[in-house]
Amino acid sequence: MSQSTYPNEKICSLASILTQANKFQQLLSKDNIWSACYGNDYLSMIYLADLNKSLQQKKLLFDIGANKGYTIALWLSMWMPEIGVNPKSLYMYLSQVLKIDDCGVCTDCNETISNSVQTNNRINTTLEIHAFEPMESTYQALRQVSTWINISTLYIHKIAISNTTGIANMKKCPVGSELCGLLAIDHSTSNEKVFQTSTITLDEFVEQKNIQQKIDLLKIDTEGADPLVLQGAKKLFAKKQIRILIFENHGIGTWKTTSLLTVIEFLSKEGFICYMLGKTGLARLTNCWSPAFDIKRWSNVLCVHREEEHVRHFLDRLLITNI
Repeated sequence: MSQSTYPNEKICSLASILTQANKFQQLLSKDNIWSACYGNDYLSMIYLADLNKSLQQKKLLFDIGANKGYTIALWLSMWMPEIGVNPKSLYMYLSQVLKIDDCGVCTDCNETISNSVQTNNRINTTLEIHAFEPMESTYQALRQVSTWINISTLYIHKIAISNTTGIANMKKCPVGSELCGLLAIDHSTSNEKVFQTSTITLDEFVEQKNIQQKIDLLKIDTEGADPLVLQGAKKLFAKKQIRILIFENHGIGTWKTTSLLTVIEFLSKEGFICYMLGKTGLARLTNCWSPAFDIKRWSNVLCVHREEEHVRHFLDRLLITNI
């Protein structure tokens, strides 16, 4: 996209690129999981940005790699707090009823949303959530979590989202494990540690379900297949049917041979501005790239479509160079 198409889009100067990169490196030196276990202020900013819309909203959310459901619980605590589901209450259900004593690798069970957003700026919202979890044992646990949550618009799918529709190998993991993803065809793992799972592209899934609404938030956490998920969403990108997305970046799976810069440039061509997402703010990647961001460690990236200018305005308040 040209700058003339989006006149308010920031393109960093060399000085601002260096300033941001230095700030980013300082944050990592103090906390090496700064972006691996990010904060949730971005959700509050998205929420506040949407206050200018109708007071009655229906949001469409996709959780690809839903695992035990902590992200779902966080979304519900943000947009539907009246039902009483949040990460802490989910942990109580998992540990006491399902006997899964797992708070999440980033202590997800302790995540909260700003009270000022919940109490002072209420939107009457209903959520339609599509959650994807191909691991059989974790899928069954997530099904029980869905029954406990008890809303009719939460859909659990036992399938992996990828860049092709077919069959793929996946490493077997204990229930609730967050460290298993799709395997390369030539990956050498004993058969008893591998199972086959059905795969589908995001484009084909949306077509099959005849989903016409924009996806408000697409979260991807597939332990290495995130670039494949993005490759399988080209039709959705072309139709501008995704507002905001989050994906995980590191050095396993597809990320072994895929650079973060390549993905950022791909998403820029599809209309997105991307940021490194961290505990204390955002670092802009699109048109502000620095080799400092080319890290093969656990980190997370937030991207918003350029046409969501109001959301971008709110997210800019979280830039690490402003804090």
